[in-house]
This record gives sequence, C-alpha cells and structure tokens, in this order.
Amino acid sequence: MKRASIADVARHAGVSTATVSRALNTPDQVTEATLARVEAAIDALDYVRSETARSFKTQRSRMIMVVARNIGNIYYSELFRGVQRRAEALDHEIMIASPMHTSTDALIAAHLRTGRVDGVVVLSGLEASRVNTSVLREHYGGPPPIVGIGEERGHLALPHILVDNERAGYLAGKHLLAMGHTAIAHIPGPEGTPVRRARAGGLVRALAEAGLAPAWPEAFEGGFSIQTGRGAAQTMSARPDRPTAIFCANDEVALGFIAEATRLGIRVPKEVSVVGFDDIVFAEAAIPALTSIRQPREAMGMRAMDLVLALIEGERAEEMIELPLELVERDSVCPPGT
Repeated sequence: MKRASIADVARHAGVSTATVSRALNTPDQVTEATLARVEAAIDALDYVRSETARSFKTQRSRMIMVVARNIGNIYYSELFRGVQRRAEALDHEIMIASPMHTSTDALIAAHLRTGRVDGVVVLSGLEASRVNTSVLREHYGGPPPIVGIGEERGHLALPHILVDNERAGYLAGKHLLAMGHTAIAHIPGPEGTPVRRARAGGLVRALAEAGLAPAWPEAFEGGFSIQTGRGAAQTMSARPDRPTAIFCANDEVALGFIAEATRLGIRVPKEVSVVGFDDIVFAEAAIPALTSIRQPREAMGMRAMDLVLALIEGERAEEMIELPLELVERDSVCPPGT
C-alpha cells in the first residue's frame, strides 16, 4: 500500500499543502478548526512524516554519534544505555563509533562538518581529552556540539559530566576506618590517568585524618581489569604483612582480587575486606556481594545527551555537571578479625 503524502493529506482536509506544513511545524499559525481537519486527515490516511525531508529542510540529521573504544565494557555500556534512553525519548537516533584506525579527533570532525551527525558524546574521558575543538569552533562560530564524560575537574576543555573521584576514595577510606581497619591498601587505576590520582588521593586524605598512611603504597600494579585484581591477590599472598582491607580501582579489579584470593585460600572478608568502585551489575551477585562506590552511569549518559542537545540548539550549556556518588554496603567488608 502506497504511503500517504502531504498532498494526500491536503486533499483529504480540503486545504493547501502549505497549510498542512504549517499545521505540522507551526500549529500556532493555523486556526483550531483547520488544525482539527488536518489532524483528522492524518489519522484517516495514517500519514507518517518524512524525517529525511524534514531534516534536509532544517539541516539536521537528528543523529547523535557516541564514541567508545570498547562498548562491550560494562562501564561504557551502561553510560551508553543512558544516552540511548534519552535519545529515544527525544526522537533522535544513535550512531556508535569505535575508532580503530583513525584518531577520535578526525572521526568527530569528519562527521560533524559533513552534517552526518548533529552532535557527539564521547564516553571515555581519555578520548575526550584528545579532542581538539579549535577548528570546529571556527566552523560553528562557538562551542561545537561535543560532550565528554570527564574524570577530574578541569581535565576536559569540553562540556562534560563527571563524578568526584577524589571523594570516592575518601568515602571508601572512611568506611573501612569506621569498620575498624587501620592497615588499608589501594589497588590503583592505570598509570597516568586522572582517576588513578584522584581516587588514591581521596583514600590518602581519609587515612591522614586518622593519622595513618596507606599500607603497601607501591606494591600493586595499576589497571582496571580482572587480571589486575588477580595479580594483586597473588602479590598479597606472598607476603606475611598483609593489609586487612583493600580499596580497588574499580569493581572488575575487586572481583578479580576476590576470585584469586579465594582460590589461594585467603578468605574475604574475614582475612581481607574489599571495596570496589562503579557498582556494576555483577557486584551484587558476587560471593561475597561486593561493597562498592556507586557511580550513576545511566544518569550520566542521560545528562550527557541533554547537554549535547542544548549545544545543538545553540543554548548556553553548563561547562560541567557533577553527579553524586553513593557507598553501597554489602558483604565484602567486615571488622578485622571478625
């Protein structure tokens, strides 16, 4: 069956195609009676607007590009879910880009300057930090419609969404101290990343307030993987002066640590308590269930989408939006010697 056109709607309603167009795009410019006739014709003919033609006229693709190096990583997938939910609610499409053989900068510039996408959300703070907006600023006559997920205040030149990673380390440290721990170690994030410095700094601040310093400050190699956690458990098992609690760079590290510690006969939390970061979906299902600092990733994705749409519309957008963290207590922490 042939799809109804705007001309078909005009004939059915007894008005001109220009009137139908005004009823669809600027309904306040037609009378209520005419608008009712057009709407009745649309319903009768099951008319569907041509978004392709509409976007051509408005010079908008209604497409947002989401840049992520590894969308399979649960951290990025939950950020993406927030972006996608908001996009669907606001009648936009999403394109996923995972640059492999080109720079993130070149990929973004190519898509924005050709109009293939209206805006960009970069899910990685590291990738967002590499985006050079100077050329695009000239093209747009102002801030280009690019939003990043940040890792630290002042780290990005783009408008960005972030959490306070220093506070995350502080919350973890205060919780472990409140449980009676004094020998507290940290498995840091990757070398050279802002989150490594911030989360470790928060833990150091919490311990310093109690007149303590982190145990084993140089013992563990940094990273964000399960293997990082497994390696840390192996390192710990070979030494007699073990800490009684560990704050891990993220939940994957914590889960890797718990799995390997258990295999080596080290009981969690009886012999070592563990706190993670992110509160991924597997944290609650772990044995023991993982205490973690919850990062509101889906909400961060949704706010990133709101921010990029504000830039697209030429609105004055916030340069930085910080969302709150929350410590979720589960079974992987108990007082030492319990």
